[in-house]
Amino acid sequence: MSGAAFAQDDLSKIRIGAAGAVDHSPVFVGVERGIFAEHGLDAEVVMYQSGVDMVNGLLNGAQEVNVMGSVPYLSGLARDFPLVLIGHLHGDPNRDSYSDNQSIIASAASGVAAGDIAALKGLRIGLPRGTGAEGFLLGVLGAAGLSEADVELINVPPAELTTALNQNDVDAVAIWQPWGATAVTKVEGSVLVQAGGCPQCYDPGTILTTQSIVASDAAMLQKFMAAFAESQQWVRQNPEGAAEINMRWIQGVDLETMTLALSSVNIDPRMSTYTAQMYQEKTIPFLMGLGRIEENFDPTGAIDTRFLAGVQANTPDVFSDLDPIPVDRQAY
Repeated sequence: MSGAAFAQDDLSKIRIGAAGAVDHSPVFVGVERGIFAEHGLDAEVVMYQSGVDMVNGLLNGAQEVNVMGSVPYLSGLARDFPLVLIGHLHGDPNRDSYSDNQSIIASAASGVAAGDIAALKGLRIGLPRGTGAEGFLLGVLGAAGLSEADVELINVPPAELTTALNQNDVDAVAIWQPWGATAVTKVEGSVLVQAGGCPQCYDPGTILTTQSIVASDAAMLQKFMAAFAESQQWVRQNPEGAAEINMRWIQGVDLETMTLALSSVNIDPRMSTYTAQMYQEKTIPFLMGLGRIEENFDPTGAIDTRFLAGVQANTPDVFSDLDPIPVDRQAY
């Protein structure tokens, strides 16, 4: 932990875009446990419903940093948005696929059994459109020989999905945590059809900023990344405490469900060569197939590893509980 002490007047202001997602726990932990303050930052959390709204907020100057999924980030790059990836909110730098925080849950009335993706054909599936949940669902459907045309997708905000499933407004839902665990534990007879395990999917969480903020506030971003990596380690080492903190930021989720949801997320900020490679080989082609992106591109120019490299050099202990990245896969 940082040994520096800062007076309130000496803290640099930073606004962080986040949402009611269990994997955003390092943001909430960093604020409540004073980790951002220990690193000289006065952190304010700006809450959003989805990553699409969060990108708009970042570009319009409502915050300096976002934590969110990969799909809105890559879709924004395809539209020449000046976004910069400076780390992962969650992921695994040693794997070439990642969808751990996503799941599909079906109602009892749907008749869908665990693992039976083919049985989703013709059903109504609720999810927030244009997000990582949609990418996960369509990747899983594709692996089972189905497409978007084989199901009816219904746009439902994350916090309303459990109610929609419980009232049979939809037959199944696809969503990130904690809403997946909430649907499993709160909808009687619901079935966890699939959690993660999408080999075609590469959707780690992202930590984003903009080109202008990198140019003007690099010192602030370095403080942020040091604080964030420390917060992530605290979450990994104190999952029950992190779940308790999450409950003050995410409404409608009990402690048991929150703890269960947090256990499914791999909180790791590190990037490897897989980051750009798998975006280009898996995520971007997938979005092209949906018509969201017109052509493939190399996202390397929108990835800045210097801030993680600074943390690695100055406080390597915050990564000491994670598996090392092989030398040939290291990105910094």
